[in-house]
Amino acid sequence: MVNILLVSHSYKLATGTAELLHQMATSEALKVRVAAGIGDDHEEIGTNAVEIMEALMELTMDGEVLVLMDLGSALLSTEMALQMLDEETAARVRMCPAPFVEGAIAAGVQANMGSSLQEVYDEAMGALDAKRKQILGEEETPVEEAASVQEKEAITSDGVELRITVTNASGLHARPAATFVQTIKKHDAKLSVTNLTQGGEEVAIKGMISVMMLAARQGDELILKATGNDRQAMLEELEQLFLDNFGE
Repeated sequence: MVNILLVSHSYKLATGTAELLHQMATSEALKVRVAAGIGDDHEEIGTNAVEIMEALMELTMDGEVLVLMDLGSALLSTEMALQMLDEETAARVRMCPAPFVEGAIAAGVQANMGSSLQEVYDEAMGALDAKRKQILGEEETPVEEAASVQEKEAITSDGVELRITVTNASGLHARPAATFVQTIKKHDAKLSVTNLTQGGEEVAIKGMISVMMLAARQGDELILKATGNDRQAMLEELEQLFLDNFGE
């Protein structure tokens, strides 16, 4: 399991981010720790390299660790903490330059699914893509999540399709997107989705961010294409999520 460490100048910012993360990623196996603020009650603004080191030592006992930091000196403190660790422990840690809040949520959801450290890192790095698309439009948005030619061929060769309409009022925002990818991860199958209403490209679903990149709103019609041994069971479970409005 990949664990998450949040390094921030503000204890309130870090604990608030951790609380939001836990709402999206509920597995007890996922550990999220905070190293933030200075002073006896962490009320002063600043970072403490020793506290970061101690948090890393704890988290690496149960797996690898992705570290997200808020500002420049948090990066310096984390680098100092890594220098205090032995090489074997430090090798289990990866610092991530993703945006603090969005990156933490994306990383936590991906880690919650048992993904590798590289997969968690990649998901965090794409955390702003959905926001860019919504604000700036298609031209300013990276297209790394679009399905590759090989993925499209695999899906069309032996896949099954489900056409469904988004009915929940808020569409596929962060919480439904997290539920969506957690459902996919339970099955031995792969999925791509096309938002017919928005005229978007076919998107290979790899994590929460790729779901949010669909920009799916209430009333949008989607085509879900699935391959793999559990493709039918996965589509049936996903269809029920839509029919239940993702519990909203």
